[in-house]
Parts: sequence; C-alpha cells; structure tokens
Amino acid sequence: MQQEQIPQQQNVTPKKYQLTTPTKDKKQNKTNQSTTIQSPQNNDFYSPKNMNPWKTPKSLLKSNHKQSTPDHGFQTSPYSDRYIPLNVSRNLFNKQIQPFEIEEENQYEELLSENVLEIDENKHVSILNFNKQKHDKVQSAKQLETPKRKIDTLPIKVLDAPGLEDDFYQDTLHWGKNNLIAVGLQRSVYLYNVDNSKVFQLAEPINNNELSAYYTSLQWNTNGQMLAIGCCDGFLKLWDYNKNSFTGSMNLSNKRISTISWANPNIFAYGSKDKTINICDVRVPNYSIFQLLGHTQEVCGVTFDGSELQLASGGNDNKVFVWQMRGGNNNSNNQYISWEIKSHKAAIRALAWNPHSCGILATGGGNQDKTIKIHSSLTNQQIASINCDSQVCKLRFSKIVNELVSTHGYEKNLVCLWQYPTMKRIHQLEGHSERVLYLSASPDESTILTGSGDETLKFWKIFPTQVSNNMSSLFSMCEIR
Repeated sequence: MQQEQIPQQQNVTPKKYQLTTPTKDKKQNKTNQSTTIQSPQNNDFYSPKNMNPWKTPKSLLKSNHKQSTPDHGFQTSPYSDRYIPLNVSRNLFNKQIQPFEIEEENQYEELLSENVLEIDENKHVSILNFNKQKHDKVQSAKQLETPKRKIDTLPIKVLDAPGLEDDFYQDTLHWGKNNLIAVGLQRSVYLYNVDNSKVFQLAEPINNNELSAYYTSLQWNTNGQMLAIGCCDGFLKLWDYNKNSFTGSMNLSNKRISTISWANPNIFAYGSKDKTINICDVRVPNYSIFQLLGHTQEVCGVTFDGSELQLASGGNDNKVFVWQMRGGNNNSNNQYISWEIKSHKAAIRALAWNPHSCGILATGGGNQDKTIKIHSSLTNQQIASINCDSQVCKLRFSKIVNELVSTHGYEKNLVCLWQYPTMKRIHQLEGHSERVLYLSASPDESTILTGSGDETLKFWKIFPTQVSNNMSSLFSMCEIR
C-alpha cells in the first residue's frame, strides 16, 4: 500500500491502511518480535558460531528486560478486517440480543431465526430438528403395504352358473392347465373353454335312475389331462381329456366325496364323509393304494404340498392333520400322521401350502372360528393367527408373488388379498352376494376365478403375468441355496 509522505520535523506517525486477515497479522507479529530483539553488549554471543535463529538467547531469558510488541502505527480502517454480509451485520448490531438469558427451550431458536436467518415469526422453522410428523406418515404407509401394481376392483368377466350349490361341503369348480374350467351344476358337469368361450356338457351321475344323485367334488390333475369327479353316493369317475371319454371309476364308500387333490399327473387323494382319506394311483388296478385314518368326522379338505411329501387334511372335527407320504413315523394309531393341529374352533375346509416357503401351511376356520392360521410343518408350531370377522371358505397362495388369497362367507362374502409373511390385508374385492365357496386360478396364475351361492362365476385379474420359462429357469439357476 502507498504511504503518505510527511516531513520529519513533525512528530506524526505515518498512516497505513492494509486489508489483511487475522492469521497473517499474527504471523507478522511473531516474525517482527523475533527480529526486533535488541542484542546485549556482548557481541560475541551473536557470532556465527553461537547464533541459533530458532532459540531465544539465555541472557534475555535471565534478564528482566521486557520486550514489547512493536507498534506498527495502524489507524483504524473504515473497512472491517473480516467479510460480514451487510444484511446480517445490520440486524446483529441494530437489535439487542441476550443469548445467555434463556427462559424457555425454544427462545434461543426464535432469537436466532429473527436476527440471523431473518425468518418470519409466524412461520415455524426447525433447524436440524427431526420431523416426527413426517416419520409417522412414512410408517403408516409402510403398515398399509399397498402393492405397487394396479388391481381392478371389478371382475373382468362374469358367467352365470345356475344350480351351483351353496354347500360348505362341496368343491365343484376347477380351472385346469388346459385352460378348461370344469364346474359341477347339480346332476351335470360342464366344461367352459376360456379360449373360445364354448361350453359343452361332460357327464351325468352314474346312477341315472336316482334323482337325488349329484356331483360334489372335482379337480383336474397337474397337467390338465385327466379330471377326477366325485359324487354324493361315493362313486368316483376319471375322464381323459385326450380320449374325450371316461377311463374308469371306483366306489370305496357309500357317502359323498367332499374334496379331491392331485399330487402329480398320476396320484391323487380324496376325502369322504365316511371320515377316511383314500390315496389313489391311476396306474394301479382298481386305483386305490391305501387309506389314511385319523379324523372323527367328515373330511372337508385335502391338499398336497409342492414336493408331494406332505398331505394336509381338514375335517368337520375342527382338526388339521399333516401326513407324511414317505417314511412317516412310528405312531401306533397311524404311521403317516406327523402333526395334529387343534387350534381351530370350527370345521376346516380352507387349506393352502406356500410354494415360496417350505413347510408353510395356511388353514382357515368356519363360521365359529373366522380365523386364518399360519403353521410350520418343519417345527410343528403356529406362526400367526389372523381374525377375519367372517367364515373362511377357501385359501390359495399365488405362485407368482408371495401373497395369499382368501374367500369368505358369513357375513361379509369378500375376496381378500394378504401379503406374506406380514399377513397385512392389502386389498379386498366385493361383488358376490352369497358365500364365496369356490376358488381357482388360471394356468398363468394371473387371474383367479371365484364361485358363489349367488350362482355366478367371476374372473378377477389381480396378479402380474408370470415370467417366461426361460427367465424362471435362469432365476432358479441363480438362486442361492
């Protein structure tokens, strides 16, 4: 900086103006202090041999001579040595602030917002403060766990089914892998082709002379090539899709066949009102292999798991049995029983194995129970119990996503969608006026079919389209086991 030239006669200190930072001034003061020390009379001390520029001379340390910081003769500059925004400095110096006299917790924040941040007093501002209200909203959204996909609340198609029985102990609706829907309407069985919407009658009861005879259960095998049909008088018939004819029949009881389940294209099981479960094989003469005994009342539902190793059965005796098809145990009463479940308070017709989790079984109770219970056959323990406030008629796990579909009767007649394992109800479908006793799914598992005592069949598109076989095989290869 330029200095003003003043004659030496006048005793006036020169004026200097300099814009520097405080750090530089401190460094400059230190350097000036080290260089302005006056040497003592002994000049030999400062000889090159004894000179140490980094150490204070001992003579100075012993003496009482006080060194003062040299006066640089600075005059206060109209400018500050630090940059402060004008709007902030104006507010800071024009208003009186007492930061240490705080009576309330939020008073300091109010003073800071008014004087420094220039925030309106009427507006609530939190500085680095956790917003609990927003956190609660996020949690509530997680609890709902609504699916990202869109689910139509209305059925995509409705069919009339006159004569469809409103009977808790019948199961006469199934959608096969051949895209044919088999439905039993009293004394006749009809097939509905989904591809071309054509309908044709399949069969009538064996005893045509008996007007009281009617069909009570039916199911396609796993590849859709054979249909098993059960009758109220204990007869069971097999219809071959390729041959378009009946290939055999059997009669092991004189009471109705309430439920049928296929394990693979050849082996199936059916439960009867005579309290027995029959295991059959179409490759064996007379079809019957052995019987399972354990229920004390009518068998309402049977279903195989995906590995064909376990069979679950529910009865009108409020019990669920898990049967080991291979090996079994050493139970004296029945060597195939591996677990007996007694937690329900009503008949169990709804049974479903989870294809995504090994050994997970869902069971649903009747009108006096109204609960869905999740069990693990690996540990023989109950995992969860959900109160549905209505009779549970049917259960089915999706093979595409890990979700459970339930149909209900008294008193709400709903179709509900549950997410597993949280068992949060994420959607419900309304449309039936009577109990939704029948449930099946399309071959691609994207559409479910429900039947009710209101004599209607309704198609609901609720699941995404299944991935192709190439992609599914790729996923199975990449699965970590």
